[in-house]
Amino acid sequence: MYENKRAKMSPIPDNLDNILNPMQIMTLRNAENDGWELYFVRRTGLDVPVPVIKGIGTRVIGVIEANGQFNAEAEIRVRDAPEIS
Repeated sequence: MYENKRAKMSPIPDNLDNILNPMQIMTLRNAENDGWELYFVRRTGLDVPVPVIKGIGTRVIGVIEANGQFNAEAEIRVRDAPEIS
């Protein structure tokens, strides 16, 4: 049976400085100053983890590439979490 490994991992790891490279960290901090927030870090099966950021108050998302470039046109699928009432 398939085991969902994501259930065991936090969407935003506590040790970002150990997971992301310096260029990704710098771009993330600049984006946060411009009204973006870290949404999650895609890690499983990747050589270089990919931080996914979103505009605060919007549904616009983008990724920070391994070279530190912000890519707002990346083709990335994000599942919506069910609303808890």
